[in-house]
Amino acid sequence: MSSDPEQPSPVTPFAPMVPDGSHGGLLERDPELAAAAHAVDELVAGATAGGPVRGGILVYRGEAGIGKTTLLREIQRTARDRCTVLTARGGETLTSVPFHVTRQLLQPALDRFDEEDVRLLCGGHFDLLAPALGLAPPPSASAAPADPQGVRDGLAKLLERLADRLRDRPPVLLVDDAHWADAESLAWLDAFTRIRRDRRLPALVVLAHRPLSEGPQRTGVPAVLAALADRAVVTLGLHALTLDATAALARETLGGHADEPFCRELWSVTSGNPYETVELLAKARDRMLEPVAGSASLLRGLGAEARGGGLVARLEELGVGPTQLARAIAVLGADSTPGLLASLAGMNPTEVAEHAELLRQARIVTTRADREAQTGRAQGKPTGPDADPGTEDASTPTTREPTHPESAPCEPAFPEPAHPEPTHLKPVHPGAANPSPAHLEFAHPLIASAVYGSMSPAARTALHGQAAWVLTAAGHGPAAVSRHLLEVHPDEDQDVVAQLRAAAVEHLAVGAPDAARRCLERALTEPPGPDAYATVLYELGCASLLTAPAATVRHLSSALGLPGLGDDLRIDATYRLAQALAHNNQLREAARVLAAEAARTPPGTDRRRLQAANFMYEGFQAVEEDGPARSRRLADLTAHFTGADNSERALLTVRGFDAMMRGEPADEVVRLCDLALVDGIPARGLGWTDPTWGFEIPSLTGIAYAFSDRPDQAGILFTEAVRAFEISGWSGAHLAFAHTLLGLVHRRRGNLPRAQHYLEEGLRLADRVGNGLPVHWDTACLLVDTLVARGRTAEARSVADHYSFGPPWPGAIVLPDGPSVLGRLLLAEGRVEEAVDTLEAAAEALVGRGRHHVVWAPWPLDLARALAPTDPDRAAGIAAEARAHAERIGTPTALGEALRCTALVADPPEARRLLTEAVAHLAASPSRYEEARAHLDLARATGSTAALAKATELAAACGASLHTPDAVTARASFHPPE
Repeated sequence: MSSDPEQPSPVTPFAPMVPDGSHGGLLERDPELAAAAHAVDELVAGATAGGPVRGGILVYRGEAGIGKTTLLREIQRTARDRCTVLTARGGETLTSVPFHVTRQLLQPALDRFDEEDVRLLCGGHFDLLAPALGLAPPPSASAAPADPQGVRDGLAKLLERLADRLRDRPPVLLVDDAHWADAESLAWLDAFTRIRRDRRLPALVVLAHRPLSEGPQRTGVPAVLAALADRAVVTLGLHALTLDATAALARETLGGHADEPFCRELWSVTSGNPYETVELLAKARDRMLEPVAGSASLLRGLGAEARGGGLVARLEELGVGPTQLARAIAVLGADSTPGLLASLAGMNPTEVAEHAELLRQARIVTTRADREAQTGRAQGKPTGPDADPGTEDASTPTTREPTHPESAPCEPAFPEPAHPEPTHLKPVHPGAANPSPAHLEFAHPLIASAVYGSMSPAARTALHGQAAWVLTAAGHGPAAVSRHLLEVHPDEDQDVVAQLRAAAVEHLAVGAPDAARRCLERALTEPPGPDAYATVLYELGCASLLTAPAATVRHLSSALGLPGLGDDLRIDATYRLAQALAHNNQLREAARVLAAEAARTPPGTDRRRLQAANFMYEGFQAVEEDGPARSRRLADLTAHFTGADNSERALLTVRGFDAMMRGEPADEVVRLCDLALVDGIPARGLGWTDPTWGFEIPSLTGIAYAFSDRPDQAGILFTEAVRAFEISGWSGAHLAFAHTLLGLVHRRRGNLPRAQHYLEEGLRLADRVGNGLPVHWDTACLLVDTLVARGRTAEARSVADHYSFGPPWPGAIVLPDGPSVLGRLLLAEGRVEEAVDTLEAAAEALVGRGRHHVVWAPWPLDLARALAPTDPDRAAGIAAEARAHAERIGTPTALGEALRCTALVADPPEARRLLTEAVAHLAASPSRYEEARAHLDLARATGSTAALAKATELAAACGASLHTPDAVTARASFHPPE
């Protein structure tokens, strides 16, 4: 029998119950319990049948005290015989603790597995996920920050694998007070609940939280909760008790003689709130109040004692000791162990025990053992990893004592077993995930809020400062201490600054950049000393690089404007500032910042690093004042480079990419790319996940290879990119771009279905990160080009419209040239005039910059095709120029495509000769789709059945349809067959 709707104290042996025993004895909760029962039945049925999983999301909303906790407790009780129940609860003072809810849910579940099994469940990402789960200390400060998207995805896949391992007892996740859950945990649950497009999850996720604020502009936790509710199987609002239910509860508690005036006044005082009703009835019973009309007038005064100031007054009546202990619990929260409470409250263990018992008797605090007793989990059932899973909740932690890595820095993450049983992981940051039975907590969140709010700001701040000291002395790490340091007043304390900076490093290591940002922003207000202020600004800028480029620009610009940054940090700050500006679509400013810093940096590696980035961002601009002059400066600078170090290799890469774009000989482009690599792969320090240079350098090498008829070399690089990003847990825009690059490789090979697969996956990954990102432009462009090649014009148009592919174009170039691809789409749609305008605009933008690669930017091929029927002379001139540029490039693909274009406006005999030559070139190229088109052109020009058969064979192999005619048919096709 539960106590009250959200009060876990066993001291109050009565709860909102109905005498007839319906649905667990809870009053007026039949629809809510029925929905949960149906969801659990569906989950178990799917797991038992071995068919598709049938989990989902349930959401319960209601005001404080309305009964959410009791409802979840009843769901837990009814589900635990068939399911693995995992429970967690948000906390008002714990919202800043990253993965607090995640650890509560998953640590006890993973507790039953040995080390090898946990590693398997992590899917090769144990080093990435273990710190977030509290199973291992964070990596060293020198390690690269964890990708937040990668951590979320890794945890989502871990839960999916865990559900598969527990298929005989599928998991049910119960999260109470989800409105106080940390943002990182909710983002993980959001990612997990999106893994199946049919919304059939391998687990049941049940959330209970207070009503959300109204309005469409929700952000943060409310926005995520709203998104989860949108995908929920059902969302139910909990209502207050009716007068009849209140009367039934009063008679069940105080006796059947409780009369109607008394019950009506009870209902009026509590407004039907179950928590307040139970508390008021408990007080009436304690005062031996007769439940009759004559006593009704006393209820309002008693009710005031259960809320706000009345509750605080009742607490203070217990004495100074209990009040001090309650305030210590309010500040420590999940860390409220007897030992820490004794240190914080200035008591000895005996005093803590005595005061705690007074608080328990007053229904102010409870313990984990109390809660277990209420849910039947402490009735002789075995616990721990060796317990029978049929009799244990996975939410019951093991009985071993957790350890903190800071108190035992030399202890391995996987301690040797003291006996021959399997080795189990020890949480190193257990927090509330593995509380001991003696952990104290408030009986209801309303009590916690009242006690915390009753302290004066000065007293509360002082207590947080003392809590930070107590936790540090007990061996807790900077991250655990930081939530208290965030609350203390600035006092120019450099130790506080150091602890907050260390905490930020730990937060970044577990994929929580927002938590790191909060710590560093607080450190700045302390403030740091003059010699460290700029460095803290730099660290703050780096912490927000992935999530807030505009904030990064502000912080790094400020850091560079102050003294105190060493030479190495200054170079790195400039480089990262340029990255942030580029991500913020400010390429011109990024290039300017780099050029200015390079000008005052002495010759050497650092200067070349800045120059490489400067030339790269200048080249990335969609509009450039003097592109040919920049290309000449870059060529002169790199003329004698041999790839002696990474700075030379980076500049050679940028030079090779620029040479490709300009249409320089492909052999020279390949030579430059080869010099930029070491044994065909990026040099150490220039890899895909290297933080010094970024992923752009190896990307440019592979792209230059791909457009130089070297797709195999490009494929090797881009396959490694996917592997490196996945191993490192970079599953956001980086992994999306890697899939895009693999799509490019398959497009150049002519494997169009494979290209489409990778490009669609790239868009799916990019969509999870945001909207309108550079990767969206590149991937949509390639996908449109691929779909047009496949003859799927309507699909291509749908993609273009969905991703706003078209003018206004972004400030950066698009892979391949965006206007050229849009012109090709318009031609395929028969919108010739619009296509001509678009392709002429592409010509104007590219010719002035000296960019003439006819495969990267095929505008001349399609413009000549569009103009051939109406302006053959101009079409012939454009085709001749394209052929000249293709001959300079020298690749079989460029030559074959240019010859196909020239044949459009040639006399029939010459056209047949040109097409025969085009077929020969394209047959020697890796471009199977373009070869198929050339064979088709030749078949049309000559009437050759052999050429048509070859075209059909190649098109089928490419996944293309040749039945859709070109918008303009070659002149050669008008002439009689051979």
